[in-house]
Amino acid sequence: MKKRINLIVLFVLITSAPLFAQFSIKAELRNRVELNNGLMTLPTESSEAALFVTQRSRLNLNYKNDKFTAKFSMQDVRFWGENDIATKTGIQTSTKGFGIAEAWFDWNFAKNWGLKTGRQIWNYDDGRLLSHRNWNQYGLFYDAFLLHYDNENLKIHLGSSISNTWASFNKDSFDAENNPYETPLGYRIKYFNFLWMKINISERLSISLSEYISNYLAANTSSTVYTLATTAIHFNYHTDKTKVLTNIFFQYGSKDSELKENSYMITMLWKQKFHSIETGLGVDFMTGDNKKSGAFDILYGARHKYNGWMNYYVIPGSTKNGGLVDLNANIKWSINKQHSIYASFHQFWLETDSYNYEIDTDNSHLTNNLGNELDLSYMYKFNKSFNIQAFFAYYFATETTEYIKGIAAGKSTSPYWASIMLTFKPQLFKTDI
Repeated sequence: MKKRINLIVLFVLITSAPLFAQFSIKAELRNRVELNNGLMTLPTESSEAALFVTQRSRLNLNYKNDKFTAKFSMQDVRFWGENDIATKTGIQTSTKGFGIAEAWFDWNFAKNWGLKTGRQIWNYDDGRLLSHRNWNQYGLFYDAFLLHYDNENLKIHLGSSISNTWASFNKDSFDAENNPYETPLGYRIKYFNFLWMKINISERLSISLSEYISNYLAANTSSTVYTLATTAIHFNYHTDKTKVLTNIFFQYGSKDSELKENSYMITMLWKQKFHSIETGLGVDFMTGDNKKSGAFDILYGARHKYNGWMNYYVIPGSTKNGGLVDLNANIKWSINKQHSIYASFHQFWLETDSYNYEIDTDNSHLTNNLGNELDLSYMYKFNKSFNIQAFFAYYFATETTEYIKGIAAGKSTSPYWASIMLTFKPQLFKTDI
């Protein structure tokens, strides 16, 4: 009888176990040497170029079976030489230690349905408003829930993230130095929710509709929040040789006051392949503060990828809330499977002449021309795990650029940035369980 019971238990365990399971361990080591003489702002005669190295080190653990997918990623990001425990002869260690990049599991609780919870990456459409921002050595992650439905022609994702720094309900229990009700760091989101839906109209055309709701905690309060909402539509048309991406964003609300403002952004990107050469032409139009609209905020979208590698225009304040128009062209030559060269050119303008709104200031000599930027890169792919990239960017500034960056007219010098990045992503272990 006992033997029969054991056989029954064994049968139940076998039949209820997952049909398969996979486990893998991957690493990422990314070192980047940078020479900075004007990144994000213009240099002057008193400026000195900075040479430094940053390193990203990650260890990724991945697990998957028929019902669950999970990832745990440890991360360490640092400047070479910044370690705070060292001697005159070398580095010993650092009190910073490791952090968690990703830690999530995804439960496939029904056909095409899943619930993903934990620290995760969100990257949608072409990353204009919600991106992993992978150029940043730290990346961008969300402590969040994601309910998703995915099939061949329809995807619906509902995401919700909350940011908190305390658990107590008693405001009086905090002293002034540790008061979590002070103005959040850089208007850190208190709540962030979005609904994204993608429809595949055909093999060549897809449309995405999305709504993003960002809530920001007001200073010195635990309950007053300001809301900034963004409605978006994304078109993606592609063939083997042609790609056309279009975005329309409408934004309303505010991040830091009860004042409600409307703003919008329109982007268009066309790419065409000719054998080993791919050309591209794009335009970005973001409104600035004027009598009809406010300054558009790209929120959690990609910066470095779209509006120039010098990162001059990443938030509304980057143009003194004057908005931005970016007309750009690029070309990529894939010499062979290992070598490729890329070049892009940007012409920038202010969307509105915000410099004329300053009181008791004569800016009549300024125009909306923000100058232009040239970006160049070379990539060598040794294999799937290792590549080397070299970058160079130069900005051709105008008096309006100097005004926007707070530099006296004629006092800026040649702004440039150069970098070499080595990326190694080996797979250390993989097995079927």
